[in-house]
Amino acid sequence: MTSYIIAYDLLNESGTQDYEPLWEELRRLGSHRTQDSVWLTAVNGTAKELHDHLKSFLDDDDRLWVNELVKNKYFSNARAGTNDWLRDNPPSR
Repeated sequence: MTSYIIAYDLLNESGTQDYEPLWEELRRLGSHRTQDSVWLTAVNGTAKELHDHLKSFLDDDDRLWVNELVKNKYFSNARAGTNDWLRDNPPSR
């Protein structure tokens, strides 16, 4: 499996219900939410494949970024569980 970082901006949303389909899919994939609009996930496949899959849960004007997570990473004040997720899903390089 490859670990990825996912970031998004959902534009012109009327409330949190608009986020639910994306959040449900990210949870189904075993992803971890590390910031309000940033998640970590580990899946088989490429960044483009994951991007295209997640894009189907978004509106055409929403922004989405999927990038492979590498060992050279730093963060501060991430949500609880982030270190555990990274330990269980280490970057491949």
